[in-house]
Amino acid sequence: MNRSNPNAKIRTRTNRNLDKVYIIIPVLNEEESLAKVIHGFIKEGVPSSNIIVVDNGSTDDSSAVARHSGTKLLYEPKIGYGSACLAGLNFLENSDHEPEYIVFADGDDSDDSEDLFKLLQQFRNFPETDIAIGTRTQGGAEKGSLSFLQKFGNSLTCYLLKIFYRQKFTDLGPFRVIRWKSLRLLNLEDKTWGWNIEMQIRSIQKGLNIVEIPVHYKRRKLGKSKISGNVIGSIKAGSRILWIFFKLTLFH
Repeated sequence: MNRSNPNAKIRTRTNRNLDKVYIIIPVLNEEESLAKVIHGFIKEGVPSSNIIVVDNGSTDDSSAVARHSGTKLLYEPKIGYGSACLAGLNFLENSDHEPEYIVFADGDDSDDSEDLFKLLQQFRNFPETDIAIGTRTQGGAEKGSLSFLQKFGNSLTCYLLKIFYRQKFTDLGPFRVIRWKSLRLLNLEDKTWGWNIEMQIRSIQKGLNIVEIPVHYKRRKLGKSKISGNVIGSIKAGSRILWIFFKLTLFH
């Protein structure tokens, strides 16, 4: 089921038409890195109006950075990664926009915007693809970019996916692209850190075609991580991910 060609030749930026590509970036106090993230995607050919920044309760100037960059700015007061992602999707669902691909990316500059086209190229080379997940563990993560607890939690969850679903994954990477029409089949609802694992499990249950593409992952240089920045945050996120896994697996 995992079919990809990460070495496929990628076209130059001038030949890219990304008008149907929309990026959702949840942010919570990312004023130091957000501008670089936004400009990186714009440089890759994504129109600024197609970049949706969801301010998830920031107390810094993240919103001002998004406004000045020409992106669509939304506010989601209910704290939670999934809440922010859902706010972006609800906006698109109730707008006149006609997306073809939805990209989820973080606002901390850990993702490499140049990898976006590698993910999108997967869909063009293999039209049966529904989801392309950027795998950090296979793409050259910088030393220190993933904490021990993150690596352990990732490995454990991927092992459980293999045992229960016979699906081999190497990461639950947040940098991912999914077809809009495929995404609408999933009825995602988790409002916390269980968002990514919910997407993967529901996609498997729906029989969608999921692939992993190696991507670069940079060590955070600005701001503080909401997960790896402290042990308690890592444990809370890991516990939620495992809860969602068993909830969807045992009560499907």
